[in-house]
Amino acid sequence: MITKTLSYAALAERLKCTLEAARSLVTGEVATLKERIESLQAELANLEATAARHRADYERERDRADRLVTELLKATANTTMELAAKLEAEIGALRFAADHGGDGCALSGHARRTFARPELRSDVGAREQGRGAPRCRVPS
Repeated sequence: MITKTLSYAALAERLKCTLEAARSLVTGEVATLKERIESLQAELANLEATAARHRADYERERDRADRLVTELLKATANTTMELAAKLEAEIGALRFAADHGGDGCALSGHARRTFARPELRSDVGAREQGRGAPRCRVPS
């Protein structure tokens, strides 16, 4: 972009107006531009303040989400460990029953309920055919 510098006299001659009109025009344009610059600076300050508030909200919510994820992971780990301990106990009871000739009735209430569900039992077909099934049977 080419920029030309004109004196007030050259500007007045080009615009075909008086020297005073050219000065007035330039002064008015400069004042208008200064006002526009001040307006834009004020708008920029408002936008920066808004951005700072949004950033603070984001940081707070990110920290909150991190805390929630940490709590969820701890709860999941605790639940997993508890379930693993229960399953280890069930396996131990099954092994004990198998080693000592038991029928598997040494299982805890949870295991009896689980294995008593018809879809999990191996004696469902026998029961449906009218034949009796063992009192406590563990599928193999």
